[in-house]
Order: sequence, then C-alpha cells, then structure tokens
Amino acid sequence: MKIVSNSSPLIALAKIRKLDILRKDVVIPKAVFDEITKSKKEYAKELYEWGKDRVAEVKNRKAVEYLEMIVDKGEAEMITLAEEMNAEVVLIDDLKARKIAKLRGLNVIGTIGVLLDAKEKGVIKELKPLLDELIEKGIRIRRELYDHALELANEK
Repeated sequence: MKIVSNSSPLIALAKIRKLDILRKDVVIPKAVFDEITKSKKEYAKELYEWGKDRVAEVKNRKAVEYLEMIVDKGEAEMITLAEEMNAEVVLIDDLKARKIAKLRGLNVIGTIGVLLDAKEKGVIKELKPLLDELIEKGIRIRRELYDHALELANEK
C-alpha cells in the first residue's frame, strides 16, 4: 500500500514516540521532510532518522504551485505526490487540506485514524492515554473527535 504523509501526523506521532506504528511504505515529499526536520525540538532528530530514506520528489511543479494558492507548500506537495504515485492513502490532519485531498479523490486518514488502526490491529493497547498525551504535548483535538475516537476504540 502506498501512503503519502503530511507533517502534522508525523510530528504528533513523534511527540508521543509512536512513529514506529506507521507502515514502512509511508513516503513524504521534500517540503514535508524539510518542515519536520527544521525544528530544534527533541523529536526533530527522530523525524530526520525516520524520514531521510522516505523522501520523494514531486514532478508536477505546476500542480504544486496551483495548490499553494489554497494550502501550504507541504500539503500541496503531499497531495500532488499522492496523485503522481496513485497513493491509496494520505495522512493529513489539517481540515482544509483534508477537504482538498478528498475533492481530488484521495483517501484521507489523520493521526487519530492511525492510532485507531493501530489499536484495532493490537499494536497499541489503549487509545485514551495516547490522546491525552497528544493534548498534553500541544496537539489540539476537538472534544467531539476525542469522544468519538474513544467510542470507536470501545474505551468510553
């Protein structure tokens, strides 16, 4: 399965030390790699090590330029790369970028979806402590989404 990721799910998973739950076939565009590794935060080194062999170049620069009128550079490259690779899934949390990706026919999953999938497969035992840690580390999660995720994970 081909998966292309934006920066926000990668940063969120790195903050809670769960990058390892992502599949081996996750690819990131250069703009996303630059974004996730420019930080001086403690997780930047882990993201660099995790991502350095997953970077792919986007060919259609015109498509990226067009999308940059609507979303940021990393999101524009992620959507374009996903289309170029015929990716089955894109990992993205930003609401506007999710809508654009869906309008372009891409299957979208976010950080919480990745964690729910990991719980379903038995990779993690509980979702709630990880959601709470994400919030504690500065990741915003709407209350409705938090509650719905716990419901889906049978933890409510």
